[in-house]
Amino acid sequence: MAGSLDLAYVVDERSQRDFNAALGMPLIIGYLWLAIRIMHRRAGKRIADFLVRVKRIDEYPQHIQRLEKKLVTQVVIASTLAVSVTMIYLVTEGLLALDLKPAIILLNAIAVPFWFFLFLFIMQSASFTRYLHRHLVLPSITKDTNFSHCKALCDLGLSNVSLALMMLMLVPIFWMGKPVPVIDLLILLVMITFMLTWLFLPVIKTLRLMRKYRAKNISCIEAAIEQILIDRRNGKNNEPSANQLYKLNQQLEDMRQFSCWPKEIVQNVKIFIVSAGVPATWLFMAWFVK
Repeated sequence: MAGSLDLAYVVDERSQRDFNAALGMPLIIGYLWLAIRIMHRRAGKRIADFLVRVKRIDEYPQHIQRLEKKLVTQVVIASTLAVSVTMIYLVTEGLLALDLKPAIILLNAIAVPFWFFLFLFIMQSASFTRYLHRHLVLPSITKDTNFSHCKALCDLGLSNVSLALMMLMLVPIFWMGKPVPVIDLLILLVMITFMLTWLFLPVIKTLRLMRKYRAKNISCIEAAIEQILIDRRNGKNNEPSANQLYKLNQQLEDMRQFSCWPKEIVQNVKIFIVSAGVPATWLFMAWFVK
């Protein structure tokens, strides 16, 4: 492994590929491990906060048990895919042989946990957002103003998207000083398509539902205000209706100012940076390897 990271041994495309793999795989494995832990911690906190707000905290153990079962299943799937993809990749790249150097054999072995964490990260990212949308957002968003509490779950989905985009910024490490293999481009295309579909889609659906029910609440409040004003014109002007009108106006103002998209500057800046960072990183690597 140490020899693979020595630039003095980089004399051809094969040695450059070994150097890139020795540098990139441990780095991405470490990042994915950390990202999965962050994802789990944030998901647990967001679910608990949401259930407290909608007064369903007794359901928390059930949701955790379901997510744990999903995790076990996904670990098995990720392990199977990791071994399969590693074998396919080694055969395609001509790296499956018995007369290889120990450092190369070690790199081939590291490919298994690399693909394992990659597939597990993708499946966990997708399953969290889909689970939250299906089992928390949909059953709660139609009740009173619970749609406003769904914003935290939407923020969690955007956070997972940010983690995925940051991971993509590390991919060009494998392309330093060498042509980009076709299989790398195919795998990357599949990953990007998968992430755009399975990570962004639940977030977009949640945003649309929140906007829909916010509009419904605004219409209901405006109708109630209009009815009070009609009653006033008909001579039914009393103290309770005045207090109710004041409260309704406050609710209407709060509802109109409520933003479904996260307004936190840090969150928006982070999403912008990682979104712009992916093509910027790839363009830099394309220039660097020339």
